[in-house]
Amino acid sequence: MPLVTKKEADAYDRVIDAANCISELLENSGIDIDENDLEVLSIFIADNALAVMQILKRQTKRCVI
Repeated sequence: MPLVTKKEADAYDRVIDAANCISELLENSGIDIDENDLEVLSIFIADNALAVMQILKRQTKRCVI
């Protein structure tokens, strides 16, 4: 088992807490999504929170990929 610092453990806990909130939001939205996919999506969004926030800050602009 790899050694984990308290800082890393706290950061991981924050991601998991955020993922739980995101899961609840999505579940309450009425979107039909598989439980496993919901978990993966929620953790991905929480783990990439800074990128998501930057995208949402620019929500008046179109996303060009």
